[in-house]
Amino acid sequence: MNLYPPVHEIRRLLLTAVLFAGPYADPTPSRGENPAPPPAATNLWFPVGETIRYDIYWGIIHVGESLVTTGWVPHDDGRTMLRIRFDTHSNKVLSKLYPVSDVQESLIDPATFLPVYFRKDSRQGRHVYNELTRFDHAAGKAYWESYTKGKQKVVDIQPDTRDLITMMYYIRSMNYALGTQLVTQVFTDEKIYDLFITIPRKDIVELPKYGRVASLMFEPEAAFEGLFVRKGKMYMWVSDDARRICTKIEATVPVASVRIQIAEVTGPGEDFWVGKAKEGSPETTVLRRHKHK
Repeated sequence: MNLYPPVHEIRRLLLTAVLFAGPYADPTPSRGENPAPPPAATNLWFPVGETIRYDIYWGIIHVGESLVTTGWVPHDDGRTMLRIRFDTHSNKVLSKLYPVSDVQESLIDPATFLPVYFRKDSRQGRHVYNELTRFDHAAGKAYWESYTKGKQKVVDIQPDTRDLITMMYYIRSMNYALGTQLVTQVFTDEKIYDLFITIPRKDIVELPKYGRVASLMFEPEAAFEGLFVRKGKMYMWVSDDARRICTKIEATVPVASVRIQIAEVTGPGEDFWVGKAKEGSPETTVLRRHKHK
């Protein structure tokens, strides 16, 4: 019995979730590192400097990990911007069949939480993708360019159009009730797509380091590949606490299933996630209350 998925399924499934270099010119200036946070930083709903490490499983087999980081960077217009970066790599086992090294990041204006640019540097086996999208919300335009394909495209956008990473973090700012249905648009793969998200129920997610974590279940549907699966189903769980961190993702397709779950959260703060999970912490109290409802 073959324990490993077909190569083309490996490629598709590793890119189905929040997981995400070659000849690429990084538009972020190298001058000045670790700038002071701008005034708008006080309005953010998550601590900048937060790092989340996710483990990726194909069935019961560990096939890779993704590291999600946030930080402040200087921009060429003199402002300080927020950068959110997803860095995903296959492990030694999977790399023998299909090596994956995928970096995706957004540069975000913290005052509006709208993207300034989104870039993708990805190597998947023999396939290489180097793409950049620049957003001009004042003009209502997004400028997409593929360095590997030598193509460019200009797309009309709405005032609140976001890329996938910016949208994921923007969702963390909202308090959603069960039964909520969110309809929005995202820019990805050089096009604008409708994104539909429903919140059908609340679950308890078991995490090796953190134990039982109360989480809201999100069911996204979209007419594109990349973040969400087109065939099969995908579910995402977000912690029902102040952080609203994505705790787990499961995607099921006709031939297999993939699971991504939190391994560790580090960075600023002394809460449940960056400290030790202790009985009696606010989050643990919430878990007990939800358990006995």
